[in-house]
Amino acid sequence: MSTVSTKTELLHAASRMLLSKGLNGFSLQELATAMNIKKASLFHHYPSKNALAIELYRFYQEAFSQWVERYRHLSPEKQIINYAEKLTSWICDKKRVCPVGALSLEWQLVDPDLQKEIIKLHQLQKDWLTKLFKEMKIRIPLNEAVIGTMALLQGSVQLARINDDSKIVVKNLKSYLKSIKS
Repeated sequence: MSTVSTKTELLHAASRMLLSKGLNGFSLQELATAMNIKKASLFHHYPSKNALAIELYRFYQEAFSQWVERYRHLSPEKQIINYAEKLTSWICDKKRVCPVGALSLEWQLVDPDLQKEIIKLHQLQKDWLTKLFKEMKIRIPLNEAVIGTMALLQGSVQLARINDDSKIVVKNLKSYLKSIKS
């Protein structure tokens, strides 16, 4: 396996662990074992768990940007709904956690460099929603629409899990979008 593909494989395996267990829910030894490599080999690619986490959030930023590009041909409302459907499938149906929300409960303990990367991902999502809402006719202030949508998605994902009903997310989002449109 080449260095590039090993590094990519490590990112994918670490992502699965982060999104299912949280950052503090897995060890580098567990990751090395899952990858069938020595822990020392893992350190060749990432000198620390924090360095790995920083790279993961950069990976998520790139993945989100690619997703936005792939669906930009849709209307703004359809892009938002499509995102909610993908997010619901990715988080609820696959029993994962949101990459932004994964570390929010222990935010004060998160390394400042990692916080910066998480904030960049969050900002990418806010900027995307801001652009879409500027294209739509809405009857509330732009920032309220953006933050309201993000809060609704996070809260609805939690409710969907508790109620074992992933349809809650898109249902709530459609209702909210209908209520803010002019």
